[in-house]
This record gives sequence, C-alpha cells and structure tokens, in this order.
Amino acid sequence: MAGLVRGQKVLDLGVGPGTSALETARALPGHLRLGLDRSLPMLRLAAARASRLEVPLLLVQADALALPFAKESLDAVTGHSLLYLVSEPLAALAEVRRVLRPGGGVAFLEPRVGSASPRAALSKGPRCLSSMLLWRCMARLHRRFDEVSLPALLLAAGLREARGWPVLFGYGVMATATVP
Repeated sequence: MAGLVRGQKVLDLGVGPGTSALETARALPGHLRLGLDRSLPMLRLAAARASRLEVPLLLVQADALALPFAKESLDAVTGHSLLYLVSEPLAALAEVRRVLRPGGGVAFLEPRVGSASPRAALSKGPRCLSSMLLWRCMARLHRRFDEVSLPALLLAAGLREARGWPVLFGYGVMATATVP
C-alpha cells in the first residue's frame, strides 16, 4: 500500500497485528505511521512486532466509527481487511473523510466476491492458499466487495477518483480514492 498513498502522516485503520503498517513504514522511512485498532491484544502484538523490527509505529486504541483525530489532520489512510468487518462501513469512511486533509488519499484492501484462482494462490505455497480460503470463508460471514462496489462505497463517503481492481489471485479487491 506504500506506493498507493502519499504524505507524512499515514494512518493504518484496523492495524491488527501490524503487518501492513510495518511493511509500509519500512517502505516509507521518515513518515509518521499511526496504527489504530479497537482490540488491545492486537495493539500489543503490533507494538511487539514494531519493537522487534525497530520500526516506529504510534498505536492508538479507538473505534473506526469515532476516530480520535482532528478534522483534516492526516495525509492518508490505509486499511486491510477492515471495511468488511465494521458494522457501518460507510460511517467509518465518513470518519476517514473527516480526518483527511484536502488532496489526501486512501487505499483499502478487502475480500472480493467473484471468481478467484486457487491454483495461482497455491503456486505461492500452501500457506498462501489456506490464508486466502480462510479469508474468503470469514468474509462470507460478513461482506465482500468487488471492483465496482468498493469504489462506489468510497464515492458515497465523499471521496473522489475512486477506482478498484482485483488482487491476490482474485481473492481480494484493492481500491483507492482521494479527498476533494
């Protein structure tokens, strides 16, 4: 996601164990990387990983539906496997829109509805395939998006220039957008 957003202050929404935030922080040294999650155990795991990797990552415990940041205070927001789990994805994106400065951007990776390639996932190893299948099963309990519905959700939240495309062998959909 590091190549999809710009700016000094980047929030990873639903940071979980920190995997995406830490990889992005390593790809963009010198940027202020923030991670937010409701789950204290996940934040502890992310903090331990950040410490072990010696990557600065500021962590905040809060809900995506009530972000504890001032209006127009962030340059970018990323999220991996968050919107499909929150009770009100449009409300979460309205909060994202509120905290982003004009010209700021978002990048979200979510589970995708539609065909996928188990063979391609397996070519990266059995762990990759099992992760993709488990993600798809979990998403079936909540919601999935596609390259039309995820950008449409971003547009409905007041973002612009939204576009989406399939990733991860068709198991995921990536979408980006900007703030007017």
